[in-house]
Amino acid sequence: MGARSIILGAAFALAVPYQAMGQGGPLLMPSGEMAYPLDEIYDEDQSMIRLRYVVPKLAEPASLYAADALRVFEDMLWLCSTQLRSLADIGEFPQDQGWQGAIITMLEHEIPFGTRDADVVQFFEGFLFGMDGCEMEDDVYHD
Repeated sequence: MGARSIILGAAFALAVPYQAMGQGGPLLMPSGEMAYPLDEIYDEDQSMIRLRYVVPKLAEPASLYAADALRVFEDMLWLCSTQLRSLADIGEFPQDQGWQGAIITMLEHEIPFGTRDADVVQFFEGFLFGMDGCEMEDDVYHD
C-alpha cells in the first residue's frame, strides 16, 4: 500500500462523516474521533447487547477527548443509536426481539471481554431502548 492509497483513504474517511466505512470498518463519530468496532456480545441474562469499540484517542496522554465526559457520552449515545440498526443478526428493532438496552464500551486498545486492566482506559455506558431510541435509564427528560 503506497502513500497515495493512505492519503486517499484518509481523505475518504474525512469526507464520509458519521457512518461506517464498510462492514466492520472504522466509524467517524460526531466528535470527529474514530471508533473501530469489535464483536458484539448478546447478554441474554440481562437482555442487553454489548457493543465494544477501540477508540485510539483514549490512549493519548492528557487527551482532551478522554477528559471531555460530554463529548465521550455523546459519541456513545450516537454509537448506540446508529450501530444497533446496522446489526444484520437482529433484522428488526432490538426491543421488538426482547432486548432491553445496550452497553457501549470504549477501549484505548482491544483486550478480551471481561478483562480488567488498570493500564487500559475503558469507558462504559448503559442505555435503555425507548420510543426515541437509546436513552439513559435515569433520563429525567422523558416519561
